[in-house]
Amino acid sequence: MRRLCLCLFTLCLLWQPGRGFDGGASFTGYLERVGDHSISVKLADRRVIDAMLPETFAFAPSALAARFAMGDEVKVTCKPIPSTWEAATSRLQSLEVTAIRRIRKLSPEEVSKLLEARSREGRNYLERPEGLTSTTPQTNNDPDAPGSKELEQARRVNLERLSKIPNYVADETAQRFRSTDSSRDWTPYDTIESEVAFRGRQVVRQQIRRNGKLWDRPFDALPGFKWYEGFETEIEPLFRSDCPTTIEYHGRSKLEGEHKVLEYRFHSPVDGCFPFLYFTYQRYNPARSGRIYVSDNASGNVVRVDDEASGFPADFEFSGREEHLSWDNVKIGDSTHLLPVRASFLVSYRSGTRYKVEVEYRNHRHFEASSNVTFH
Repeated sequence: MRRLCLCLFTLCLLWQPGRGFDGGASFTGYLERVGDHSISVKLADRRVIDAMLPETFAFAPSALAARFAMGDEVKVTCKPIPSTWEAATSRLQSLEVTAIRRIRKLSPEEVSKLLEARSREGRNYLERPEGLTSTTPQTNNDPDAPGSKELEQARRVNLERLSKIPNYVADETAQRFRSTDSSRDWTPYDTIESEVAFRGRQVVRQQIRRNGKLWDRPFDALPGFKWYEGFETEIEPLFRSDCPTTIEYHGRSKLEGEHKVLEYRFHSPVDGCFPFLYFTYQRYNPARSGRIYVSDNASGNVVRVDDEASGFPADFEFSGREEHLSWDNVKIGDSTHLLPVRASFLVSYRSGTRYKVEVEYRNHRHFEASSNVTFH
């Protein structure tokens, strides 16, 4: 264990992504995934670097899976490439592997302390070591403690609702504000309008307009901080029984409009079940803390989640991030559904720049095939 801890500390110092990477560089970490077109390597500070694989036999997924095992300590050399959309991971990739070499093979115990229990970036050709777990499941609360019965009702209701959310389209309007290290006052940055289509947990924006003018490039190409779906990806990490989120009852309170709710506090550790945060070729899954607001009635519906991410590594460009998500009953056709209506985001960069985004969703309607939306 001492050797592993020393190794982790040392590897933190080997590479600083995002700072002068234009000419390519090497980094050392732990091989977490070999996919159809890319790999993922976890660094010692728990950032994950993703890079595309070149189209040569030596870098074929099957060939790499035969040479390496999940958790192998590897040295990887990459070069920058024009941003390339990878459908399998639903994200833009900006690095390409030029060489990969194994340094040492880790024991299953070491692997379980470093890697996640499941891959989230598409197919993984590497086999998980037997018994690999990296999360501590939720423990059952005292069923007689205040708020416990209501929490179990909320857990059941919202996970069930998550499995039955209809495909729908809504009009999204987002106002972005920015401040800098030299001026902490919020200055209007732009207004983004789009038609956003939700199919399960997949989200696609089309007909994007920036300050009233058509934006003919992908949403990811917008300058500044981009917000993503958020909403339903927050529910599962909160309530799924095998996720390490802890939840504590905090009493009754009221939201806007005198809406009576039950308030719960939650905490999720680093590499919990919440979504990763992305910045170019690196991603990180920070610790989260916040509040859950559940309707104080028999429905058990979550109507708001406040989520704050903290403890970012020194070499990750984000230094802080908050999101506030709100749901309400929305009528689509002859049915009523609990769907997103508002969101706000606040993100701080290590450079001192900050972005604030206020988002509204209106005119919810059924997803129609004639909308010609392509989901990746």
